[in-house]
Amino acid sequence: MNKSKKIIKEQGIAKPDKKELKKEAKSRKNLILIILGLLFIAGGVFVVCYTQLRPRVILTVEGPGKGGANETHTLTYTDAMYNIYNLETMYNTYGMNWDQETGDMTTAESAKKSIIENLEEREVLVMQAEKDGTTLDDNDKKEVEDTVKKTLDQMNDKVKGMKGLSEDDIRAAVTSEKLAEKQKDVIIKGFDIDENKIKAGVSKTDYRQYTLQYYMISKKPDKVEDDSKSASGGAADVKSDAELKKAKTDIEALRKKALTATDFTSLINDTDKNGKDDDTNAQFADHNLLAKDTDFLDEEGRKLVKSLKNDEISKVFETDDGYYFVKMINNNDTAGYDKEVENQIKNEQNTQYDKYYKETLSKQYKFTVGDYWKERVELGHITDK
Repeated sequence: MNKSKKIIKEQGIAKPDKKELKKEAKSRKNLILIILGLLFIAGGVFVVCYTQLRPRVILTVEGPGKGGANETHTLTYTDAMYNIYNLETMYNTYGMNWDQETGDMTTAESAKKSIIENLEEREVLVMQAEKDGTTLDDNDKKEVEDTVKKTLDQMNDKVKGMKGLSEDDIRAAVTSEKLAEKQKDVIIKGFDIDENKIKAGVSKTDYRQYTLQYYMISKKPDKVEDDSKSASGGAADVKSDAELKKAKTDIEALRKKALTATDFTSLINDTDKNGKDDDTNAQFADHNLLAKDTDFLDEEGRKLVKSLKNDEISKVFETDDGYYFVKMINNNDTAGYDKEVENQIKNEQNTQYDKYYKETLSKQYKFTVGDYWKERVELGHITDK
C-alpha cells in the first residue's frame, strides 16, 4: 500500500479532489434525469400520435368468405371517407339541414345510419363475390377508373388532401362498390321473376309515347322569368298587353321560319347560352309526352299535340303560361312503354333482393360497429371544406 502511494507520488498523479468527485456525480445524476425526462416526453408524444393517427376501426363483418371458411373484413374510418364525401356533397347540394329532426333522428344521424348500413351490405356482397369467384372484367375496371376521375375532378385541393380521399383510397372504395354491384346482379339472376307477366301488366295505351320538340315564349315578364321569382297566378306575373301581343307576333314569325327550316332545333340565336333567343326570349326544348301524363301543357294543348302526324308542325297555340308550337317526331314511340316495363322488372328484382338480403343473406354475418363511429363521428361538415 505504501509502495503504491509512493509510486503515485513519484509519477506526479494527484490525489482526487472530493469536491470534484461530488460535482461529477451530481452532473451524471442530472444527465440521467434529463435523459429519463426526454424518454418520458417522447413516450407521451408517441402515445398521443398513436392515439390520433392509429386506424379507427368502425366496422367488422364476420361470415362465410372464400372457400366457405369464415372470414372477417375490417373497415376503418378512412375506408368510409369516400361514402361520407359522396353523401355530404349530395345533401349539401340540396341544402339539407343537418340538425333537422325527422322522427327520432336528425338528418345527420339518419345519414350516418345509412352509411354504416350501406358499408355492411357492401362488405357482405364483396365477401360473397370472393366466395363465388365473381370478378371485375375490363369494362368494369374502365367504369371504376371513369368514376375515380370524375370524383377527383369535382374535388377541391383541400378535400383531395384529406386522409381517405386520395386517388388510391377512392379507387379502392369504388372497386369494392363495383364488385358488390356485380355480385348483387349475380344474386338477382337466381331469382324466379316472370318478366313476361310483368310486361303484360303494363298498359301500352297509357305508356304510348309522343316524342316531340317545341318552341315557347313565356307570358311571364322577362325579368320575373329570368330571376325565377314569380308567384303562381298573380296579375303581376303576366306581361303587359303590348308585351303579350309582341310575344305572339314573335312566336308566329318563328313558326313561319320553322316551316321551311332544314333543322328545326336551331331556329333561335342564343349567343349568351341562357337557353333563350337573344331578341324574343323564345325557348327550345325536347319532350316525351306519355298518353297518361297531365303535367305538360293543358288538356286542350295535349289534345292538339296528340293529333299531329309524324314530322308535322302544329299551329301556334296558347296556354296559361305561354305561346307554343310543336313538331311531332314520333306519335307512337314504344320507348315509354319499354322504359316502364324495364322499371317494373327492376322494381321486382330489387324487392326480391331486399327480402333475400334482410331475411337470409345478412343473417349469415355478424356486424360490429366500432365505438369511434357510434360516439365520435358527426356527419355534416367532415368533407365540407
